[in-house]
Amino acid sequence: MAIGKKSGGGSRKGKPNKLTKSVKEAFEIAFNELQSDKKANLATWAKENTTDFYRLAAKLIPTSLNADLTSKGEEIKQWTVVITDGDKSK
Repeated sequence: MAIGKKSGGGSRKGKPNKLTKSVKEAFEIAFNELQSDKKANLATWAKENTTDFYRLAAKLIPTSLNADLTSKGEEIKQWTVVITDGDKSK
């Protein structure tokens, strides 16, 4: 094998590693358990930390979307939608 070249081994592209998958699953379990606790659920935290809540919620909204629109099997046009905060002073 030449220097600097990768071998063909390893996980396929885009597949999360086992540790990442385990941590995400553990967070999901903990999150679901907390939702039944009125003192510790997300809604309670959001009410007390509205700025942080909206900052996190905004990160979950896609910033762009690519879509192929078709009508009766024929492509109409490809659209790109970009969502901005509407603040023109930036």
